[in-house]
Amino acid sequence: MSLIRKKMASQVGLTMVELAVAMTIAGIVMTGMLIAYTDGIQQWRSTSDKMALYNEGSAALEKMCRWIRISNFVKIKPMSGRPNSKLELGYNDPSWGAAFYFIEQNNEVKWNDQTEGRNKFNMNLLPALRIRQEDPNAAPYLSVKSLTFTSLDDIGQGSPQLIGYSLIKIELILENPEGDTLYLSSVASKRNR
Repeated sequence: MSLIRKKMASQVGLTMVELAVAMTIAGIVMTGMLIAYTDGIQQWRSTSDKMALYNEGSAALEKMCRWIRISNFVKIKPMSGRPNSKLELGYNDPSWGAAFYFIEQNNEVKWNDQTEGRNKFNMNLLPALRIRQEDPNAAPYLSVKSLTFTSLDDIGQGSPQLIGYSLIKIELILENPEGDTLYLSSVASKRNR
């Protein structure tokens, strides 16, 4: 009986080979988990950067379309040598007015609210936020590559007052620092009085 007990006692522990195999397997599993975790974080950051482009671009298009719908006349003009990059809106009430325009040097879209009592000029539309970055030389979280306004009705752009329906196509191209590009387009329709 004592011989059996001695033999069982010696088999209770792990051999050095078994311990090495167990540690190797645990190391492989932990490495796989770490890789999956870091890939998940990178994917989340990439997706959130793309969502920032889409959310801000959609909000800017909606704001421009809303102002177009309530305006009484529309003028599309060149700005800084770029054709169709400025949209001026007017209203029957002379105390109302707005303009949207693309500043190529800064890759920004600005707008003016010329409503009486407000009269705000050169406000940022895109990028809408000024994010404080640790590195002052870091690229902004989004830049505007292009903004164009195109009249889609037969009246033409020379008329200061469009009569009947006017359709204005807005095309916006945004880019983030990772090089992801987003193209957004919308057509604003309104009935002039």
